[in-house]
Amino acid sequence: MNTRFRTALLSSTLIASAALVATPAFAQATMTPPAGEPDTTVSQPAESTDTTPVSQAPTDAQGEIIVTGSRIARPDLEASSPVAVISGESLRETNNVTVEQILAVNPQFASGFGQSSNNPGDGSATANLRGLEEERTLVLIDGKRAPAFDTNGRVDLNSIPTGLIKRIDILTGGASSVYGSDAIAGVVNFILDDRFKGIRLDGSAQTYGEGDGEIYNATLTAGMPIGDRGNIIGSIGWTKRNGVFFGDRSCCSVAVDSYDFTASGGSSNTVPTAFDIPGADRIQIQPDGSVTTDVALYNFNPVNYVQSPFRRINAMLIGRYELTDNIEAYARAMYADNKVQLQLAPTATAGFGFNIDPSNPFLSPDLYDAFFNTTANPDLIINDGTDVANDPTARAGTSNVGIRRRIIETGGRTEDFRTKSQQYVGGLRGDLGSFNWDVFAQWGQSKKHTVFRNDLSYTALQQALDVVDDGNGNAVCFNPANGCVPLNLFTTEPLSADSIAFVLRDAIEDSKTSQFIAGGNLGGDLTLLHSPLAAHPAAIALGVEYRKEKGSTAVDPLYASGDLIYYGQGQNISGSYDVREVYGEMKLPLIEDRPYISSLGLELGVRYSDYSNVGGVWSYKYGGDYAPVRGFRFRTIYQRAVRAPNIYELYSPVVAGTGGLSFDPCTGTVTAAVQAACIAQGAPASRFNNGVSSIPDPISGQINIFTGGNQNLEEEVSDTFTLGAVLSPTLIRGFSASVDYYKIKIKNAISDTSPSLTLDACFSNPSPNNPACTSIVRNPIDGSLSGDTTIGVPSQLGNVASIATKGFDFTAGYRGGVSSGVHYALNLAATWTRSYKFNDTECAGFFGPVCDYEPMPTWKHVAEATVGSGPWSSNTRWRYLSSVDADSDISGPDGILVQQIPSYSYFDQTFSYNLADRYQFRFGVLNVFNKKPPFVGDTTGATAGGGGTFPNTYDVLGRAFFVGATARF
Repeated sequence: MNTRFRTALLSSTLIASAALVATPAFAQATMTPPAGEPDTTVSQPAESTDTTPVSQAPTDAQGEIIVTGSRIARPDLEASSPVAVISGESLRETNNVTVEQILAVNPQFASGFGQSSNNPGDGSATANLRGLEEERTLVLIDGKRAPAFDTNGRVDLNSIPTGLIKRIDILTGGASSVYGSDAIAGVVNFILDDRFKGIRLDGSAQTYGEGDGEIYNATLTAGMPIGDRGNIIGSIGWTKRNGVFFGDRSCCSVAVDSYDFTASGGSSNTVPTAFDIPGADRIQIQPDGSVTTDVALYNFNPVNYVQSPFRRINAMLIGRYELTDNIEAYARAMYADNKVQLQLAPTATAGFGFNIDPSNPFLSPDLYDAFFNTTANPDLIINDGTDVANDPTARAGTSNVGIRRRIIETGGRTEDFRTKSQQYVGGLRGDLGSFNWDVFAQWGQSKKHTVFRNDLSYTALQQALDVVDDGNGNAVCFNPANGCVPLNLFTTEPLSADSIAFVLRDAIEDSKTSQFIAGGNLGGDLTLLHSPLAAHPAAIALGVEYRKEKGSTAVDPLYASGDLIYYGQGQNISGSYDVREVYGEMKLPLIEDRPYISSLGLELGVRYSDYSNVGGVWSYKYGGDYAPVRGFRFRTIYQRAVRAPNIYELYSPVVAGTGGLSFDPCTGTVTAAVQAACIAQGAPASRFNNGVSSIPDPISGQINIFTGGNQNLEEEVSDTFTLGAVLSPTLIRGFSASVDYYKIKIKNAISDTSPSLTLDACFSNPSPNNPACTSIVRNPIDGSLSGDTTIGVPSQLGNVASIATKGFDFTAGYRGGVSSGVHYALNLAATWTRSYKFNDTECAGFFGPVCDYEPMPTWKHVAEATVGSGPWSSNTRWRYLSSVDADSDISGPDGILVQQIPSYSYFDQTFSYNLADRYQFRFGVLNVFNKKPPFVGDTTGATAGGGGTFPNTYDVLGRAFFVGATARF
């Protein structure tokens, strides 16, 4: 077959043959540029340094041109968009058994969901380019969309088999004109090794210095030719990761208050039971039946995972066959079966108000007095029986009391996720004169089964706590229906198993998404458009595409009812949309090989997309590149990108749930205007005394919120501008460098405004007429934002946000050798985030609730030094994060104790040895100096139960050791 062109994503290339050369262990973990870009990865010894001219894209051994990022597959044309490349070999060399691990160290990525995402978490691993969120990063496999794993449209990176990854291409910035919706932050494209021959067996094992958290991985890959016209390749993998609790790490095992580190930062849902008494201080039961106002809080840190257990089985099959000399058929099948478990602190009664009967024999004299002595406390809520029709437990004479008991006897709330995903791709491609073409269809599906275990039924709790004396001194349920067992929360003794069983519930959620895509592309040289000052004519690509997305989530009746205290109300979602698209792209060389103009080119692209939900939208790009001499080039591009709302954003119902909040403006010292607003929202006036509020802080940093979709959502629109320079001088062999400025603005961003922003909108102008204030509903007992499903802060989706970020990406590398056979390399990949604004709030360089807690360092880099000789290779890697400051909500004299997290450096060391060009053995130490994470306390850390730190940004697990081996036959 003639030289074939394969369309993928962003115009750049990588020497595929380097993947099998003896490589240093971490050498390919940082960004590797495509041909003509600075090489920041050592993929081969210095003696084999790539000498491919800047203007040419190397091909693989079969002559196939691998083009990434443009539909135009012509090797002489340069990329106007900067692209970073990670070698697939580095997945093995650095023991990154999942894709998320290797992307996490890339400076261009912010923290997403991953192995330390326990609360919140959904069992997935995601890519979050530039911190613009996962749904704005498009994930592709061989230039074609990967199937989403949920109705949010996000791709679970755990579903992508690693055994056949040849490289990972990363484009940051809009790419919608090339690939359609979602490519706002950029694109992550997994290029597969569809020319693999032979058999390769990989295995590795890792453990931490504490002797826990073992990670095991094994992959078998085999490929064989089909005559001389094709080949077939198969790969199967298995991964197991054991869990680690925060309680297993001394740094983060105790929850403390962020403001002084002396008070407990634990939960007021504690053991033994604490009670919220209207008009009085919170009290806690003592072993002798007395009560105290010195309430001991519950330490929730130890039972939360910092590394979640994970098991994966995946497989992939790739085939291609030349039907004629100019037509090739190709196909790919992919399957993954993932299991993940999360665990949170045991469920609790959450301070909900329950009606207590005065004849309840469980009550001690002190508790009886606290609940029913209206002479001493006239603010007690004693029911008069008028509400019995709505609440049968509200009989005349019963007292409504807020109860806070952590049900530690259940062992914790666990969330078990099992996701099965599959994708099938088939098509034909070939040459037609000077043009190449590709037609294809693909279908993918993901099914996720989730079991939420060990929560409490609010209804059952009401029934089990409505206890009376049967006349013989025995405690019985007033309503004995359904085998009710009296629940004694008025003691320091453990709860009985049968009483727990009556109130404990599990919930089930099943989600399914599917995606169908069909398209065709035609590209080649347009000889009619040829600049007289250029050696090459214009190149074009034209295409059409159809895509259908379906998604649904089904929950069991209990979960749908909203009766669960902590898991809240599950959502039944069902929806779909489709889009029809046409696109075109052109690259036009204007001047080539002239004095002071080695090359000057223009790049244009446009796409029209007709969505069934948002209508027609345009995306486009225009840019160019200029090289005054060979080895020195400028590049720039402007791109308009779009993102259509996904199924969850469109069709999810408005329901009650929980959200994070560290500070409630109605607590502490308040102004008269704030007090009036809090009371108008439902807080009892008795909670205020001379400008001081006794409303409790958010329980475990969480409050009730109301979230949901909106079928009137419009598309998001972004504008990206990049300007950069690339230096790879021929006079300094082995040296290369680049710098790229980027600026991204997103308008009409879809967001469910965070609770802190909603409260800020209210209390910056605490007026009874402020809509942000009137939409908030408070607990009528204690004034908090927790309670039943009518209480909380609205947070429905809308096109209400704007996001803007700008900064610079830097790469530099030098590699060489000496006559003794020693080769060496120095590499740097860095990102300087000058600004990141969400709704005009600056987040770059800060951490805290204003910017959703997670730190955003302004400078991140990965630097490497590699030395090798013969079969041996050693690599040292330095990962750096700059310091971050507490944001405006938690800074200043009244702010938290830790006002700044200092800069952090992590060092990794690996060694590899190649035996007889067939076997490779690897050993490595990650976080060599066992650097401990920053501790900011549990009222400011990523979440309550986040160990008082940020486990998705900093290493909590500590020093790790791994060994690995590869055998090739």
